Amino acid sequence: MDMKDPKPSVSSQETDAEKPRQASKFDKLPIKMVRKKDPFVVNCSSKLGRLQEFDSGLQHWRIGGGDTTEHIQTHFESKMLLPRKRATAVAGHKKPAVTESKQGATEGGEKAKSGDEQPLEKSITATIDDVLSARPGSVTEEAVRGTPESHRENSKFPFSINHATQSHRNIKILEDEPRSKDETPLSTIADWQDSLAKRCVCVSNIIRSLSFVPVNDLEMSKHPGLLLILGRLILLQHEHPERKQAPLTYEKEEEEDEGVSCEKDEWWWDCLEMLRENTLVTLANISGQLDLSLYPESICLPILDGLLHWAVCPSAEAQDPFPTLGVNGVLSPQRLVFETLSKLSIQDNNVDLILATPPFSRLEKLYGTLVRLVGERKIPVCREMAVVLLANLAQGDSLAARAIAVQKGSIGNLLGFLEDSLAATQFQQSQPSILHMQNPPFEPTSADMMRRAARALHAMAKVEENHSEFTLYESRLLDISVSPLMNSLVSHVICDVLFLIGQS
Repeated sequence: MDMKDPKPSVSSQETDAEKPRQASKFDKLPIKMVRKKDPFVVNCSSKLGRLQEFDSGLQHWRIGGGDTTEHIQTHFESKMLLPRKRATAVAGHKKPAVTESKQGATEGGEKAKSGDEQPLEKSITATIDDVLSARPGSVTEEAVRGTPESHRENSKFPFSINHATQSHRNIKILEDEPRSKDETPLSTIADWQDSLAKRCVCVSNIIRSLSFVPVNDLEMSKHPGLLLILGRLILLQHEHPERKQAPLTYEKEEEEDEGVSCEKDEWWWDCLEMLRENTLVTLANISGQLDLSLYPESICLPILDGLLHWAVCPSAEAQDPFPTLGVNGVLSPQRLVFETLSKLSIQDNNVDLILATPPFSRLEKLYGTLVRLVGERKIPVCREMAVVLLANLAQGDSLAARAIAVQKGSIGNLLGFLEDSLAATQFQQSQPSILHMQNPPFEPTSADMMRRAARALHAMAKVEENHSEFTLYESRLLDISVSPLMNSLVSHVICDVLFLIGQS
């Protein structure tokens, strides 16, 4: 009698039940990879219109595969450089400059050897806008025009710069406008350059789109690699050239015709504006959750330095709307930067880093710009962002509060912000029909914004040197504090301001 053990049959049934059903003959493992001799396709004209797909099975889909391979980048384009016809001519013009630079280096070395005993002064850079708009007694004016004693000697020419002092103090005057694209009559961009630019813009668009999702801002703000790249992109190729002073001569200079070729192939100008816009938008979206104190200086310093530069940059590139927005666009790099800085300043750690970012003359110029925006009634969005940033910076350091108070119209503009909100509230209460309008002519500010403006005044009043700046505004402060339309918390802060300035 032939007896068979039923256990193997049971185990085989269980194995068949656990084993996934084969959906395709290609699911059988192992897979043998066959490499072709020529992996790059030379001529694809015979395969146009065909779908690049294959039969996929269950296991292929489980590991994240699909039916098509068109999204896989197998290789990049060849980086073949175009021959330059005028390379010899350009090189011929560049040779004297090299010899001159060598001579200057040797002369500079001799001067350095002979003048080792002289103390080295730190180089100072300033734009023409800094020179003309410098506040009397500020760091910028003393750095560019010299001390008050030397300034009295040149009082006959208020906007002049002593060239002897400029060379002695190692001062560099920069142009207001940065270096821009040199348009050529012909497009000499290569295929690999165009493809690389498109991929960079595509990746930046993906990162920008992800930053709009409410939950992603927290995760993106924790990624040091992303922040490092964003910090490098803020001021990428944004350079202000040094201002060249033409010699006083009536002789006509011979113009050198170097053609359209240049020594440096600057093919990236076309995608640079889009990359910068995506970078600033991404930072504006994630700045509410960003704590820069958690990262090293190599990450946080480029971000803060770039943001502060765009905030005070006098160029049209910084103040004009982005070219991608069209004719009716109003969003400019400076607006995005003010939004980013106002969100960053909510955290005290970020305020300390902003105030510690050199140079101090740039922070002074930032305070003046913010004070001017507070007085702009036609731009309420920028006005409120400036109030938030001023309040947080003034509360962060007494030196910042002093620098803000001495700005022209700082206290008056903040009081005007509170008075405009009271006037809008009174206007709405007097005409209730205004509330049902889609675009009312006057819209009162929120109580939180009014508290921030009052806290900015309180932070400035806590500095004893600022009490003299409040002398002309005591009556306006008193009217705001006793107004029945004012929020009670705001009134208490204004009363504290009156108490502080009354002690002196």
